[in-house]
Amino acid sequence: MTVHVGGRRVRVYPLRGVTYLAAGLLGVGIHAVVWSPDPKPSTPTAHHEAQEPSRFTGPTRVEAGMPAGFARTREGAVAAAASFVTSGQALLDMDPSAAERAVRQMAATGTADEQARGAEQRLAAVRSTLASGRGPIVFRQASIAARVVTWNPDRAEVELWNVGILSRAGVAPPQAGWAISTFELVWERADWRIWSETIAPGPAPVLDASTTPADSDGFVGALDGFVDLGGGQ
Repeated sequence: MTVHVGGRRVRVYPLRGVTYLAAGLLGVGIHAVVWSPDPKPSTPTAHHEAQEPSRFTGPTRVEAGMPAGFARTREGAVAAAASFVTSGQALLDMDPSAAERAVRQMAATGTADEQARGAEQRLAAVRSTLASGRGPIVFRQASIAARVVTWNPDRAEVELWNVGILSRAGVAPPQAGWAISTFELVWERADWRIWSETIAPGPAPVLDASTTPADSDGFVGALDGFVDLGGGQ
C-alpha cells in the first residue's frame, strides 16, 4: 500500500507481520524484497517426529517472545500462521539481538539464516524511515480469514487475509494495509516453523461514513488498554 510519511508518499509492504518500506527518503530508496529467500530454497525434507495426539490448537507457550506450541493438525497450522503474521509489533519492540532470536524461533532451520538477515535489514529500514516521528511506532494487526491450500502432518500451505495498521505521531497518520500472506510451514523441532512467506495485495475495503479517520494521538489514546489478540505478545 502507499502511505503518507512526513508529507511523502511511501510504499509499504507488510510482510511477516512487519511493515517494510520502499520509498524515497532524503533521496535514498529503501527497497523491500519478499521474505522468502531468493532464489527460493529447495524443497525441505520431511520431518517425522513423534508427538502424542492432542486436543489443543495452540499456542500454548511463548519462546523468544514469539508464540509456540501448536498442534500437529490442520487447525494447528492455521493457528501458527495467524500468530506469525501478527507478530510485527512484538518484533518492532525488540532490540536487534532479541528480534533475531525471535525470527529464528519461528523459522525452519533450512531458511533461518536468510530470514534473520532479512528481518534485521527491514526492521532497521522501518525505524529509520519513521525516526522523525514522536512516541512509539504502533502496528496493530489482525488475521481476518484463512484458507488451507495443502496440509499433511509434515507440511502445510496456509493463506491469510490480514490487515496491518501503522501509525507514528508526527510522521505517519494511522493507515491500514491489506494483504494475503501465504505461509509454507514445516513440522520441525516439535512445532510448526516457517519455511517461507510470500505476500500479495489483499482486497481492501473503503472506510464507511460511520466515523472519521483518527490522527496518531487519537488512535493511540482510544485504544489505550486494548491488547491485541493472537499477536505473539
